[in-house]
Amino acid sequence: MQTSLRRTLFSSLAAPTLVLLLTAGAVAYSSARWVVGNAYDANLLNLAQAIATHVHATPDGLALRLAPEVEAAVRTDAVDRIYFRVRERQGRVLGGDAGLPLLDDLDALSSLPIPYTPVGREPTYPILPTVPAARPVFRDLTHAGQPIRAVRLYRSQGSAGFYVTVAETLGKRDEAMGRLVAGFSWAALLLLIAAGVAARFGIPSGLAPLARLERSLRARSGTDLSPIDPAGVPQEVREVIGALNGLLDRLRAANAQQRSFLQDAAHQLRTPLAGLQVQLELLESRPADAAARARLRHSVARITRLANQLLALARAEAGERLMADATEVDLAALIDAMVEDWVERADARQIDLGIEREPVRIAGDPTLLQELIANLMDNALKYGRTHGTVSLRCARAGESVLIEVCDDGPGIPPVVREQVFERFYRHAGTAAATGSGLGLSIAREIVHSHGGRIDIDDGPQDCGTCVRVRLPPHPRPAP
Repeated sequence: MQTSLRRTLFSSLAAPTLVLLLTAGAVAYSSARWVVGNAYDANLLNLAQAIATHVHATPDGLALRLAPEVEAAVRTDAVDRIYFRVRERQGRVLGGDAGLPLLDDLDALSSLPIPYTPVGREPTYPILPTVPAARPVFRDLTHAGQPIRAVRLYRSQGSAGFYVTVAETLGKRDEAMGRLVAGFSWAALLLLIAAGVAARFGIPSGLAPLARLERSLRARSGTDLSPIDPAGVPQEVREVIGALNGLLDRLRAANAQQRSFLQDAAHQLRTPLAGLQVQLELLESRPADAAARARLRHSVARITRLANQLLALARAEAGERLMADATEVDLAALIDAMVEDWVERADARQIDLGIEREPVRIAGDPTLLQELIANLMDNALKYGRTHGTVSLRCARAGESVLIEVCDDGPGIPPVVREQVFERFYRHAGTAAATGSGLGLSIAREIVHSHGGRIDIDDGPQDCGTCVRVRLPPHPRPAP
C-alpha cells in the first residue's frame, strides 16, 4: 500500500485540529455558561436584596410591606416568570408564592412548627442553627412543571430572622446560551474552512520543492550521477538529499571501480589469449609437436583459471546480497573435499603439508567459503618454499572461528601487506609471480561479506607468511 505524503500531512493536521476545536468549544461553552449563570444569578440576588428591604418588624412580628406596583415591577420580565417568597425562620410565609419549592433540607427543617409532635410520640424539638449563614444559596429546581433557578437569602430584624427566596424560569439563560453556542459553532466552522483551505493550498505549496526535485531527477540520464544541489529544497529534506548524494557518490565510485575492473580484466586476458593464438598457429604448423600441445594446455588452463578468478571476484563482491540466504556451513567438510588436490600439489614440490581442523560450523555461503580457503591454500602452495612446510588450521577461537594458513616461503614485507589485497597486484619479490593477482582480493571480499576480518603476519619463526581469518559464527554487516 502506497503512502501519500500529502494525505499523511493532511491527516496529521486534521486530527489535532478537530481535537483542538472540540476542546476549545468545551472550554468556551463551560466558560460562557459560567458567565451567563453568574450574570443572571447576580440579578436574582439583587431582587432578593431589594425585597428584603421591605420586611419590617411590628409588634406582632415581622411583616412584608410591598406595594402592589413594586411587586408588579419585581415580577415584570419580557421572557421569564419571576417568583418570590418571604417567610420567617420558623416557617410563617410573609408574602409571595407560598408554593415555591424549598431550597434544601435546612429550609424544610426550619419550616417545622416548634415544637413538632408526631402522632403517638413525645414532642420533638428540631435542632436549628442559632444564626443561619448570611451567604446566599443558589439551586436549580422545578416549579409548575418548569425548571427554575432560585436564590435564598437570609436576613434578620432584631432577634427575628427571615428568608427571601427569588426564582425565575430559564428562558433568558437558554436564549443567551443558544446565541453563544451558535456563535461558537459559526466560529468553529469558519476555522475548519480556513484550516481546510490552508491545507488544500498550503500543503501542495510546501511540497512544491519536492515536486521540482522529482522532475529534475526524472530528467537525468542514467549516467548522470552528479550530486543534487540541496539549496532548493526545504531544510527538513536536506538530510535525505545528503543521504542520496552519499548514495550517488558510492555509485560513482562503484562505476569507476567497475570500469577499472573491466580494463584490468581485458588487459589480463589479452596476454594469455595472444599466447594461445600463437600456440594454436604453432600446433597447426607442427601437429606432432608434443611440447606445443603441452604449452597449449597450460595456456588454456591459465585462461580458465583467470576466468574462474574473475567470476569468483564478481561473486565475492555480491557476497553481502548472497548472505541474505546464508545457511549453516560445515567448514571441516569443505576442507576435506579439497585435501586430495592439495596433497598432490604439495607432493609435487615436496612440501610438508599439515592440516588441523575442528568440526566447526558457521552461517554463510558455502561456495564463497570454499573459494576463500582454496585461494589461501593456493597462494601458500604456490609461493611457499620447495621442501618447505604449509599448514592449515581451522578451529574455534573464543566467539569467532579462526582459519589460519601459514607457509615458510619468502613472505610478504609489511610495507606491501595492504597492497596485496588490491586487484591484479603481484609482489615483485616473489619468484613465482605468475598468478592473476586476484586471490587475496577475492579472499578479502568474501571475509568482509561474512562480517569477519583478514590479516597478514609473519610465518612461524618469523619466516614466511601467515594469513589469519576470523569469522563470526553468525553473519554481521560488513565493516
